[in-house]
Amino acid sequence: MQLTIILTLSILEGVEEPGMYVCLCNGYRDVELRELAGKGIASAAEAYKALGKGPDCGRCLDCAQQIIDQVHGRPAAMAVGGGD
Repeated sequence: MQLTIILTLSILEGVEEPGMYVCLCNGYRDVELRELAGKGIASAAEAYKALGKGPDCGRCLDCAQQIIDQVHGRPAAMAVGGGD
């Protein structure tokens, strides 16, 4: 059995901040979500449509929504099951 490990180095010229991946399935980053929120997008579902593809597994939607809410100055929503 052979194990091959491939390391990729990417050089980002002219990019101040590459951002963090929010959606690993589609490769969407927080900077993309912030940019769309700044243009008026209000929900993660809308942002994903604008980026070209809806969520696959959906695990990222809460995080994506929090980023969008932050841009709009809305308080962070409480997690399901949290609070009481």
